[in-house]
Amino acid sequence: MCKEAKILLLVSALFTFAMGLSGIFINVFFWKQTNNFAVIVLYNLMHYIFTPVAFVAGGALAKKKNGIWSLRIGLLTYALFFALIMLWGNRGIYYIYFLGMIFGLAIGFYWLAFNTLSFDFTHVNNRDTFNGFNGSCSSIAAAAAPMVSAYIISTLAGMKGYYVVFAATLALFVILLGISTLLRCKNYGRSLDFSIVFSGNSKDWRTIMRATGLWTLRDVTIVFVINILIMEATGSELSLGKLTFIASLITSLSYVLVQKIIKPPRRRLAIGMGAAGSLLAVLGLVFRVDYWTLLAYVIMDAFFVPFFLIQLNSATFNVISEEHEEDRRIEYMINKDFVVNLGRISSAGVLIAMLFVSKELSILRFYLLFIGLAPLASGFFLGKLKTILDGER
Repeated sequence: MCKEAKILLLVSALFTFAMGLSGIFINVFFWKQTNNFAVIVLYNLMHYIFTPVAFVAGGALAKKKNGIWSLRIGLLTYALFFALIMLWGNRGIYYIYFLGMIFGLAIGFYWLAFNTLSFDFTHVNNRDTFNGFNGSCSSIAAAAAPMVSAYIISTLAGMKGYYVVFAATLALFVILLGISTLLRCKNYGRSLDFSIVFSGNSKDWRTIMRATGLWTLRDVTIVFVINILIMEATGSELSLGKLTFIASLITSLSYVLVQKIIKPPRRRLAIGMGAAGSLLAVLGLVFRVDYWTLLAYVIMDAFFVPFFLIQLNSATFNVISEEHEEDRRIEYMINKDFVVNLGRISSAGVLIAMLFVSKELSILRFYLLFIGLAPLASGFFLGKLKTILDGER
């Protein structure tokens, strides 16, 4: 891999550590202030609505300059988000939807840049390796960070621990802004082609977008749902940190395993294992929610999901290469993000509707079954990419 790819892996690892410190506890922070699950869902819904807006803005900027500019704006917006939480303190709950909007913009700018630069700094022959290293390094960072933050939060009285963790996260984003100055990328110097941004494009791309949209029905939504359930079951941030540590450690090992054993002839096997395993992980929670079923979910989901995600991420980039659309990769990334967030918005909409029917958290069992089936449907479409998966030309 080139030097820029290695720097990007460092950025990704530090970014994951920064988000690992605070990411799982932001929803808990607001949950403890509101004790209203619907408010948390709506806060997350704001992410999904405003992320595509930032993707378009970041894409337009990247086309005129390059992806590094969008990366820096994303990092700066993340820093702004945590600075506002520090500034407003307990009053932040009154601005929760505005904070959700800021967070969504940060997500869009950062991930537009990261996806684009990941494409720029890799090629077909080393993309699986890059994604494998990125997944492994990020998982290690994600394993360490929640344990650190959980210890701090549990040790300090009241909400003080949360503010210490948020301050540390803010500092890390300032450091990441500095590291981003080491990246070099040629200017693209073109305008966005909105006919690609808002169209279905090729047959293979439409197939990968169906797979992506179905996957994102579970995607990040399941993360904050499970985190709230863990807090309900244990009442302890330290327990949440421990389970997150276990999950991240297993995920890291799984990424290494996938990188070593999954070659082109076994890609379909990996997709099947990932889809089936992620469904099996939630089945225990459908019947009973307690510490042991949550632990079983954490272990199984952490192990099986990388088998699926590496194939989905690599196939997405490889379809662009196969279609010889490298110069339009930003448009494809924006197109993908619209599909990603449409899936997330749909998932959140179903959850809000369920919560409107019943205020009891027990209804989440049915929701988990619904989104647990999504990877099977996603894997069905992903498996249709014969040329991409089998490495044929």
